[in-house]
Amino acid sequence: MKKALALFLALVMIFSLPAVAFASSENNAEITDHDPVVLVRGMDFTNVKLNPGTADEKQINDFSAETIAPAVLKALGQFFFMQDKDAAIDTVISCAYDMLKFNSMDENGLPVYNSGMTKYPLSAEHYKRFRSGEVNEDGLIRTFAESLGEEHAYLVNYDWRIDPFTVADEIDAAVQRAVQKTGHKKVSLVCASMGGIMAVAYLEKYGYENISRVIFMSSTFCGTQIACDVLTGKLSITADGLYSYLMDFVSDNKLGEIGLKLLKKLGAFSAVTKITDYVIENRKDDIYDRVLKPIFCNMLPLWGLVCADHYEEAINYIYGSRENVNPEFLKKADALQAMMKNRNSLLYAMIQDGVKVNVLSNYGFHLIPVYESSDFSGDKTLEAYNTSGFATVAKFGQTLGEDYKAANPALLSPDRCVDLSTAILPEYTYAIKEAPHVSGNYGSDYNAFVMYLLKNTGDCKAGSNPQYPRFMVSDFNNQSLRAFD
Repeated sequence: MKKALALFLALVMIFSLPAVAFASSENNAEITDHDPVVLVRGMDFTNVKLNPGTADEKQINDFSAETIAPAVLKALGQFFFMQDKDAAIDTVISCAYDMLKFNSMDENGLPVYNSGMTKYPLSAEHYKRFRSGEVNEDGLIRTFAESLGEEHAYLVNYDWRIDPFTVADEIDAAVQRAVQKTGHKKVSLVCASMGGIMAVAYLEKYGYENISRVIFMSSTFCGTQIACDVLTGKLSITADGLYSYLMDFVSDNKLGEIGLKLLKKLGAFSAVTKITDYVIENRKDDIYDRVLKPIFCNMLPLWGLVCADHYEEAINYIYGSRENVNPEFLKKADALQAMMKNRNSLLYAMIQDGVKVNVLSNYGFHLIPVYESSDFSGDKTLEAYNTSGFATVAKFGQTLGEDYKAANPALLSPDRCVDLSTAILPEYTYAIKEAPHVSGNYGSDYNAFVMYLLKNTGDCKAGSNPQYPRFMVSDFNNQSLRAFD
């Protein structure tokens, strides 16, 4: 998901101008004491394939300089030399559509082109690439395979554009295969980013009979604000938001910090947002009609991610009215909304029946500054408000205030930025400051923490182990973990 959202930001900015061997259960009898794990990864935007599995297979999303440079040069020429900013914007919009069009979904929510993802239906022992994963889900699956045994680790690499209830079938296939292969009756489910809503669809459709625990990592199990805003036309780029977002990337680079501060002092960010304000005010309809609607707005998962109080507004904004939506598509979108409405009851029932559930939510960073709610504190990609299951979270760069009183003081973070009292699973939720989206770097403290949760046979309430308190502080680059000072 991160790469997809970063691409969106990049397009808006253009408008402005040795292998480690896996552990084997044959050599480590302890491995078989733990349930296998099924990792439901997040949105893998860059690896959607055209004509997958054929001799003509190729990567759909090519954002190389060779692809983008001609359009950028043409747009710059139109903007500076021809003094025709609308022609420049048209060039960029056309370029964006040409680059992204193979992701398009039809009115039924199905791919327009013969496209899809590379699938890994078998256990990790069958895929050598899993042995060298370093970051995000790749680092996680490598860690799971080494720690639990390669036959105990599965990765669901689904097509993130299609109906979550269809993806649920793929998750169930992985669960059943893990149960049959390992002899365990249950599996652990780890859901990263977009995998959150896919896991909810699986649990809604198939139940939790085969599930021993669920870990939601930086996930969409409670929707996203960016889906709410983008599908209701609430695009916005502010100078402060753009500056804050970019500063997060150079926080450990003194020269980079100085450079951005100088640009801010010179008014560069204000100049950029004057142009983007013009684009949003005068050409937003073109952006939606020529790029966002034909490519992204028929993707069913996005309609599950829209929060209930914005759902009808989003339908009216994108389609005009319910009468303009293909009835079959609308039926599927409504089903996803009903699923999300039932999510809380489902999770409570799971916990009551002995399923261990944990939520990992990262905060402390500005979000991609292209939508109105991007000043929510989050993990640079998703809002902590949603990934935490609706905790009360201060806006980026702020606190909840010295006078703020939490319903349960033990659930208020030491920096007074997060109150887990309002989260749907407050006792089982961890809030981690300054950790990135889907922290999964191989060898990191964060990965060790996830493995602790997977192997823990005792109390799974957040903070039950002093080594991992409910509120922790991380480091963006090495994903260390420590208690607040």
